[in-house]
Amino acid sequence: MPSTTGSNNNSNSNNNQGLTPASFFDQPFQNTRHNYVFAHGASGFAKNPNKGPTLTPEEDRAYFSVQVGEDSYFRRHDALGVADGVGGWSGTTGANPALYSRKLMHYAFVELEKYDNIEEDAFYDYFNVNPVQILQKSFEQSARDAKKEGLIGSSTACLAILRDDELRIANLGDCGVSIIRRNEFIFRTEEQQHSFNYPYQLGTGSTDSPTDAQVFTVKVESGDIVVMGTDGIFDNLFDEDILEEVVRCVEGIDPNQTQNPFGTGNPTPSSALLSGKGVSGLWSKLASTSSSTIAAISGNKTTAADATGSAAKKAGENEALEAVEETSNEDSQESTSELSPIAAAAIIAAESSALPLSAALYPQHFSTGAGSSRHNNPTATAAYLEKKKYERKIPEPNVISDALAKRAKNVAEDTRHHGSPFQSRAMQEGLYYQGGKQDDMSVLVAIIKVAEDSPDRR
Repeated sequence: MPSTTGSNNNSNSNNNQGLTPASFFDQPFQNTRHNYVFAHGASGFAKNPNKGPTLTPEEDRAYFSVQVGEDSYFRRHDALGVADGVGGWSGTTGANPALYSRKLMHYAFVELEKYDNIEEDAFYDYFNVNPVQILQKSFEQSARDAKKEGLIGSSTACLAILRDDELRIANLGDCGVSIIRRNEFIFRTEEQQHSFNYPYQLGTGSTDSPTDAQVFTVKVESGDIVVMGTDGIFDNLFDEDILEEVVRCVEGIDPNQTQNPFGTGNPTPSSALLSGKGVSGLWSKLASTSSSTIAAISGNKTTAADATGSAAKKAGENEALEAVEETSNEDSQESTSELSPIAAAAIIAAESSALPLSAALYPQHFSTGAGSSRHNNPTATAAYLEKKKYERKIPEPNVISDALAKRAKNVAEDTRHHGSPFQSRAMQEGLYYQGGKQDDMSVLVAIIKVAEDSPDRR
């Protein structure tokens, strides 16, 4: 026993070596949250545009959701929602699926507003928000209204909430969400069906509940494009159709052009940059930056991010992006024109580099092997700049939503059209069906961006 005690004492003595009074205090909290927000747009077409409105103008103004036929949706800087009222209730006395879907999205918006109100308990639980819980509260309030008003109806529903670098999704029924990153799909929900054309739904006579929703958490980054829509979009557009429209909008391709934008004749901008020529040209410019420039903005310990400051870094990054565009288009002659200090710093700083600028400007003196960050790797740095260049090309979200809605509408109305997702599913069920599906169509497009200022969470 004494030897054991002595061993513990020696161990404690060794473990305490090198400790200072500061060692007994908690380490500073590092805030690593991403200040992301949605830039959003929406488009839609009602199946029966001549049908009278569900609500009076006064009643309509009381709702935070927008109605498109029997579809409804809402948009916020940090959340999207869409619902599709089930049309099978038509002919039933007291049925109004359009109003039911409108209420679902209205109350979802109201619940999310509480996270911005300092007088609400939810304000302090902002980062823990759960889309299923939001949908549950919205459903409960809609059910209370339905009972009070004698309202009959049901609806599918889909919510997506942005927190930090996570997109939290709850999807019940046949609405859907897709996420596109630099012209490629990274995520797509699947529809929930009890049987063909009989989706999961919330409302009168349904045994489905918000807890039956599919739940996903997807890591996102700036420049990601989120496409959310009702089945009127996804029943008429294949995934490749959606992607093609997004690429056409981002790359500025004429919609009348028949050539596949993914063909060999249309290489992606990153392919030229990362082939080696663009990278070497970029680093030639960096290497040509004078030693006095380096001394002026870095020293041996000052980081590039510290040197530039947020406003200067923004301007420098734009100049750096122009340098990338210039070098990626050079044939064999590499420019050695000197970049400005801000541009040189921004190339390495990117968003939050802690690498000394003097080291970053001379990559031959440090490792680019496994475990090294993108900031000490020319190819990774160029890839980052290529990402930022892509983000600059992304148009306003309503440009993309308009293109998707119009294409879905064209498919639905073209009786000569020989293919649609709805047709494919109908044929799998042994049913004869040709072309698209006439339906209400709602599509929301959100582009994930870094907020210039913190969201106003009063």
